[in-house]
Amino acid sequence: MTILSILFIVIAVVLFTALIFWLAGIVLAVGVFILIMIAVIKLLIVPYFENRQKARLDANHILLTSEKTVVRVDTNQFLNGFNPYVIDCYYTSPESGREYVFTSEPFMVDPSTYISGRALGIFVDPLDYSNYYVDTSFISK
Repeated sequence: MTILSILFIVIAVVLFTALIFWLAGIVLAVGVFILIMIAVIKLLIVPYFENRQKARLDANHILLTSEKTVVRVDTNQFLNGFNPYVIDCYYTSPESGREYVFTSEPFMVDPSTYISGRALGIFVDPLDYSNYYVDTSFISK
């Protein structure tokens, strides 16, 4: 092997290594940017829209009282690696006789001790019963 070919191989290895580090830096920067955006969306934007929806329901709502409440483990969700508890509130419409099931937000601990024998309030949009929230403000998080 000549000196020129050895020099070419060394330069190629150095350039290839620099290219890999440069690409890794770009990937790392993009990854950090995506993580920051996810954190901003989760911590600032999502709660804003949830609170806006609740305020809209508070201004123009029907307050229903649950006839029956059932606490269950929601196996479709994961919070911190665990399946959370949710409260299912049952309400039967006197006009149509149709039964509605309204599900609360998830809880990490079993809320059944807080709601035993208590009817929960359900704030519902009068035009669209799928737009609702269950009032669990009395339960400590």
